[in-house]
Amino acid sequence: MRIGVAATLLVSSSFLAACSDGGSSAGDGGTGGTAESGGAAGTGAAGATGTGGSASAGGTGLGEPIDLCAGLVQDKEAHPMTELAKPALGEVVTDAEFGTSIRRITAVAPDGGNAPVIKPMYSTISAWNADESRLILFSVAAGEHQLYDGKTYRLIKALDISPADIEQVYWHTSDPDVLFYVDGKDLIRYHVGAGTKEVVTTFDFCSGGASAGSDPLFMSWDSNRIGLRCDEQVFIYDIAQNTVLARKELDENPAQVAPSGTLAFLSDSGGVTDPRLNVVRTLDLLEPYGHASLSMVNGHDTWNGAVYDPGPGGNADIGLLVTWDLAEGTSKVIIGPETGWPYPPTGHISGMAYKQPGWVFVSSIGDASGAGVLDMENLIADTSTGKVCRIGRHRSWGKGNTNLGEPYWAEPHTVPSPSGTRAVFGSDWGNGDTVDTYVIELPSYKP
Repeated sequence: MRIGVAATLLVSSSFLAACSDGGSSAGDGGTGGTAESGGAAGTGAAGATGTGGSASAGGTGLGEPIDLCAGLVQDKEAHPMTELAKPALGEVVTDAEFGTSIRRITAVAPDGGNAPVIKPMYSTISAWNADESRLILFSVAAGEHQLYDGKTYRLIKALDISPADIEQVYWHTSDPDVLFYVDGKDLIRYHVGAGTKEVVTTFDFCSGGASAGSDPLFMSWDSNRIGLRCDEQVFIYDIAQNTVLARKELDENPAQVAPSGTLAFLSDSGGVTDPRLNVVRTLDLLEPYGHASLSMVNGHDTWNGAVYDPGPGGNADIGLLVTWDLAEGTSKVIIGPETGWPYPPTGHISGMAYKQPGWVFVSSIGDASGAGVLDMENLIADTSTGKVCRIGRHRSWGKGNTNLGEPYWAEPHTVPSPSGTRAVFGSDWGNGDTVDTYVIELPSYKP
């Protein structure tokens, strides 16, 4: 997301293009992140070049395996949406069709300045910290990242941070007090409790500021490696080694480091790289820049995204959720016509349940009436087994909203907690003129 977070909030055309809907067949599939350009590549000022795996790849303290779908609807039948009054702040309502509990946790003022919106940063970025005791939401009107209690949902404070873009804020996956972001040329380690900033490194080889580009995903799951770009170069930085592992001139978004830290994904071209940015394979995707999120299944990094058309090489796996094994270059349909689901509507994907690897959360838009399968739905999928469950409607019109100045903000961008037992999303609650945040608390959630 390419957006200013100063007092005046500006949404650039490059970001809106990166998050736009126009799939080539459906008319509503995800379209691409634009490449950023700038100066020359060279050898790094942040340390000697290195390769190999991340210092502790996968070291997130994985939880005990949970069947997140236990007790939830797992059919593929239409459950036409019925009316449900917008809950008051703190109130819990039950989704009549799917039986899940939905709690409203914010109440933005209707006259909230630039846009009366408080919602999660983005579907590819964790909203909760490692132990789920803290939660970050973004207030568009105030232009600030807001810290909430992750259990009671009480607002604690605005965070004094200035990331490269609103969703380029990365909770540490094992230290609940730490998050990372890039400010100008500096990578910052921010201690949330004390509100203190520590410069991890300065990318002196950049003539301008560094960022994760217009299509950011996440860091490695040990919070050690991150893919960035500045000027005309992309690079991967290793925090533990204080080393830029590789830099290359590439006219596309930076390589997004996969959970293991040993692979990365180039979302403009579909290339899978090693830590030195050598392309080891290319995924057969017509739109590799579509809405997607990285995860891991059985120790293999995966790309999980919405696919609307066959790949240029003939791969015909189409669906709201298609999973690609980055190590093997193979794919399978999880939610799509091949597995008995409809042709995919617009949707967003989140693999941020990093303590339950392989479980992926999906939010779909579809028809605002909610009459059909996948209309206005939140879903969970176990990409290892193919199990899918339906966890309630978000009731948000997305870019079909007619009452917001910028309808983009009405996209739900559902993202799970690290344990996968909760999910947070934004909603205009039926084409409203405000967007607030709601939490689905699954049967597996233990307060």
